[in-house]
Amino acid sequence: MSSSKRFKMFLVVPAVAIGVAVFVFMVKTRQGPKQAEITERSFAVRVIPAPEVAIVPRAVGYGKVRPGQVWEAVAEVAGKVVEIHPELKKGALMRKGEVLLRIDPAEYGLAKIRAQADVENLRARLREIDQKEKNIRRSLEVEKKSLELSKKELDRKIELVNKDLISKSDADQERRRYLGQKNVVQGYKSSLDLIPAERQALKAELARRKSQLKDTGLDIGKTNIKAPFNCRISEVNVELAQYAQPGKILARADNIASSEVVAQMPLYAMKVLAGVKGGSPVARTVDMEKLRKALGLGAVVRLNIGDRTIEWKARFSRMSESIDPQTGTVGVYVTVDNTYLKARPGERPPLIKNMYCEVELRGRPRPKSVVIPRAALHQKTVYIAGIKNRLERRAVTVDYVQGNLASITKGINPKEKVIVTDIVPAIDGMLLMPQTDNELLKTLLIEATGEVPVK
Repeated sequence: MSSSKRFKMFLVVPAVAIGVAVFVFMVKTRQGPKQAEITERSFAVRVIPAPEVAIVPRAVGYGKVRPGQVWEAVAEVAGKVVEIHPELKKGALMRKGEVLLRIDPAEYGLAKIRAQADVENLRARLREIDQKEKNIRRSLEVEKKSLELSKKELDRKIELVNKDLISKSDADQERRRYLGQKNVVQGYKSSLDLIPAERQALKAELARRKSQLKDTGLDIGKTNIKAPFNCRISEVNVELAQYAQPGKILARADNIASSEVVAQMPLYAMKVLAGVKGGSPVARTVDMEKLRKALGLGAVVRLNIGDRTIEWKARFSRMSESIDPQTGTVGVYVTVDNTYLKARPGERPPLIKNMYCEVELRGRPRPKSVVIPRAALHQKTVYIAGIKNRLERRAVTVDYVQGNLASITKGINPKEKVIVTDIVPAIDGMLLMPQTDNELLKTLLIEATGEVPVK
């Protein structure tokens, strides 16, 4: 072996020996794997203490505004339109009593003059018959006296005939004069008997003529068509110098004193608002005023104009006579008073016909119950942070759901911690780290008591 090979082996052998020695040292001094301590993981969840509160039942529907009263200016008399109010145009506002248009009254004025003349003529005829009665009575008294004298003369001559002092023909002639006088008296009596009937006929005719006179006066009044209330003109169907026929609608106007909104409400919501069963006296009543008082419903009308929402306090008026066959909802009429008087330009508009508005009905507060957020309800189950912060799945009985909340009648006690975080999967007994969401609790209470609109 050459000297160079021996030198290389001398260098390799020590290096290998050192490596083996290090490996043996590491094996002898190594420690076994440490066993990690097993700990249970907890899940952070948001909870609220279940509040017990008297919920104000509410329902929301939508509908269009319409006037509370619509007036049609119908021509009651015929004639040419001789005057029109300069502002009588669609959309114009008119005050009560303003003359909107005038029909030519000349014909009715002449008719009134004729009727007045007829009345005066009949009054004169009544005065004439009164005088005639007086004259007949005076003449009758005279003729009665003549009859008495004729009777006495007849009796005297009969007595003379019986004594053979005068001839029988003289007595017969006196008898004829007596009968003639008696006939005259009877004629006057007959004339008196006819006077009451004549007077009654004249009075009846006078009453008829007076009625005609009154009618002509009314007709003259009907030539002036006035606004019956403060109104807004919605239609005009007449021009100046046109001939108006009786029955023609010349204009239409909407009463601005009140506006109605017909909102469609779900049937189940109306049942909750009523708070009564089908057999209760309230459900059986047919008197609308009694029904309104019994239900005690309040109403609010809202109009969204983009950047803000405007509200009007309203009153429940009545319900529709039928159910909408397409939506299965019932129409509810609410009334808002004097929106034009309360209007402020640029800030608060009046309720105008066909505005699309939201209507919220409010009933009387219901008995206190446990209330939870609707999102915390998983079908008929609610998650509770129970003893030692362990999850409990509770079966609950839901009274009804309104907006973002649900009323619970069975399954949860007041103040229990209701989990409002969505847990997937939710396993009974899992450890929780609950954190109270005070902001959500505050929002829930505000909505339950009716301080904010139903969403």
